Amino acid sequence: MATRLITNDTQLRRYLPNAFATAKGETPFFDKVLPWLETAERWLFSQFIGDGYADSFLALDENEPVRLVAACVVTHEAMLRAVPSLDLVLTPNGFGIVSNQNVAPASRDRVARLMASLETSRDDCIEQLVGYLFRSEEWWQSPTRQWFTATLFPNIDLANLCGFTEHRWANYLGLRSKVIDLEQRIAEEFISTEQLTVFREEVLSMAWDFSITASCHTQIIERLRSVIVLALQDKPLNIQSLRDIVDFMRKHEAQFPEFRRSATYKLFEPPIFENKKNAHGYFF
Repeated sequence: MATRLITNDTQLRRYLPNAFATAKGETPFFDKVLPWLETAERWLFSQFIGDGYADSFLALDENEPVRLVAACVVTHEAMLRAVPSLDLVLTPNGFGIVSNQNVAPASRDRVARLMASLETSRDDCIEQLVGYLFRSEEWWQSPTRQWFTATLFPNIDLANLCGFTEHRWANYLGLRSKVIDLEQRIAEEFISTEQLTVFREEVLSMAWDFSITASCHTQIIERLRSVIVLALQDKPLNIQSLRDIVDFMRKHEAQFPEFRRSATYKLFEPPIFENKKNAHGYFF
């Protein structure tokens, strides 16, 4: 499989400014890392872009911000996978370190710092990429979007909110499964699954659609997110805050029709007592 996003050495070096130029007779750097580029690109399209949006995405101009960011994700992911192998060669006597008289091999600490830097840069680009994709109407029709709308935290800033500044994508994946369980409990016991579905759709647009940002839905979404973040930090689920949210929604029923029509709403609407003469508990 050939790469479709980064297809030659010139394009690759656009995202690797400190790489040495290839000397005459040497294998181009692009060819050396091609297997990792292919793997990284497949991961990008399956995890973020989606097959249904792939052709339209690749038709974008190379200088479109969303495509530039995607290329950065692929480059950093490919290098992250390739670095452990790039300084080793296989000889008849085993593996050796690549070296010559002019360039000394990097120390283990420097290689570790490089890989950490690559991962941080990749994660920063992932956050930008997801933000750009939110703005694409065509991407919204992609099944890939459903993966991101499965929680109230569709981007990896969740890791930051929970105190993680490193390995943000890896931490996001771990936190996301916990968030889904917490949100399901909150939906069943407080706000309803129907209303949660609406909130999940809206949270994708909150950062750039000011008509949503100004709505009372935003207030509830932010309060729910705060409750969930605290719970992810091993604090008890704030039941009182959730009850306050339900009280607010009941007082503004017109703004939360999905909640009003749900079975969950009835949990907070006890039956009205009617005094009947034939009832055993009849009072004069």
